[in-house]
Amino acid sequence: MQPLSSTDPDRIGPYRVYAELGRGAMGRVLLGAGADGRLVAVKVVREWLVEDEEFLARFREEVRKSRQVSGLYTAAVVGAGPDAPVPWLASEYLRGPTLDEAVKAAGPLPEAAAIRLAAGLASALASIHAAGVIHRDLKPGNVILESSGPRVIDFGIARAAEGSDLTRTGALIGTPGFMSPEQTRSQPLTAASDVFSLGSVLVLACTGTGPFSGASTLDTMNNVVRAAPDLSGVPARVRALATRCLAPDPADRPTPAGLLDLIGPLAPSSRPWPEAIASLEDEQQRRIALLLDGVEEHPTRVDTGPTMVTDPHRPTWVRPPEPGPTATPPVRPTPRPTPPVRPAPDPNAQARMGAGAAIVLVCAVIAGLVWYADRDSEVEEPSSDYTDSETYEDTWTTSEPGEHEVYVQECMWDGYDEAECEVSWGSDPSYTWTGQLYGGGPSERDVYLDECAADGYSDEECESSWYADPSYTWTGELF
Repeated sequence: MQPLSSTDPDRIGPYRVYAELGRGAMGRVLLGAGADGRLVAVKVVREWLVEDEEFLARFREEVRKSRQVSGLYTAAVVGAGPDAPVPWLASEYLRGPTLDEAVKAAGPLPEAAAIRLAAGLASALASIHAAGVIHRDLKPGNVILESSGPRVIDFGIARAAEGSDLTRTGALIGTPGFMSPEQTRSQPLTAASDVFSLGSVLVLACTGTGPFSGASTLDTMNNVVRAAPDLSGVPARVRALATRCLAPDPADRPTPAGLLDLIGPLAPSSRPWPEAIASLEDEQQRRIALLLDGVEEHPTRVDTGPTMVTDPHRPTWVRPPEPGPTATPPVRPTPRPTPPVRPAPDPNAQARMGAGAAIVLVCAVIAGLVWYADRDSEVEEPSSDYTDSETYEDTWTTSEPGEHEVYVQECMWDGYDEAECEVSWGSDPSYTWTGQLYGGGPSERDVYLDECAADGYSDEECESSWYADPSYTWTGELF
């Protein structure tokens, strides 16, 4: 969860937005709330797609089909603005980490939790397919582990199962490593493609890595098409399910209903996930509470209560106990030695000596009182200056993530591992993630433009075709 920038709007449609939950190549997902205070996840389309009429037509179709999907294991659509200046789609906000976040933070799922995950995903696909929709991007990042069970999100690249002229042959849409072989080849898809993706998700949930992971994206896609899945480390019961789902031939894969029959009935559980995953949901709840509880306050908080301040450059004052009342000791006459026999003293001289002694005694008492008064004043002064009138300011500051962090995050959200994203960052001259890895050598764009020019087209025609062609692969035809 990231704070919004100063350029972000306060509202999307009827929803006030508070933070960014995630982002991808097609759009951003923001945390919002309606007039009734209920939290929602608002997906906002990227600005550069607003002028793409074909994409907007697909988005309208997505909104129409997503409204028909219902069930306990999907996120219900609660509002949409497909014709707004910046199109958006709002669905209920689901509390919990994604499967990808959970495995990275808490480790692979035990067998019992993985079986419960398989049953939840099969139920979700049954609801999605019943609405005539193929998800096309079922992956760990699109599965939320709620306390009640798994939920499937993001129909961002879903299509109507009955087909549409909006889906172009040759377009490659999905996440490498979790696509079916027919999807990787850009062939027509059926609901069985989502079942293949479910099998790959189960393997990652149990091992921390996908069954077709390779050293690069191209290696991974090649493994999906040609290699047998790596099921080492998958518990026996889960391996039996994953093997059926990962059959190369779509006709050999079970339907979601058939998969539920293979799993059998499960006992209800109030805590379906390990404690380490439940703690991730608790942390998410804490962050949301902090965000929403302070949303109306000024970002600078001032504590006006009593404050203790220590100044290292000022001497420490130690206040002694308050002195109690002391009685002035009686003045006793000083015994005098017996004088020698002399003539009788002058009576006036004796009177003058007695008056002088009384004056000296009075001066001593006054000096003592003044000394105590000054000493008390010195002790009280620091307490008054440093306790009653000082306050401190605690200023919340936020820092925007740097270009490197944003690039690597967006790259990983698209399904690439961190090492690939780091290499791409160092090789990408634009420093902006566009859904394409850079890794040294000629880029896909360079290859595309060279092959296009070799077929006799001008540089301008080839450039325009590169940006319009979603497959990023030259096939001899301009887009």
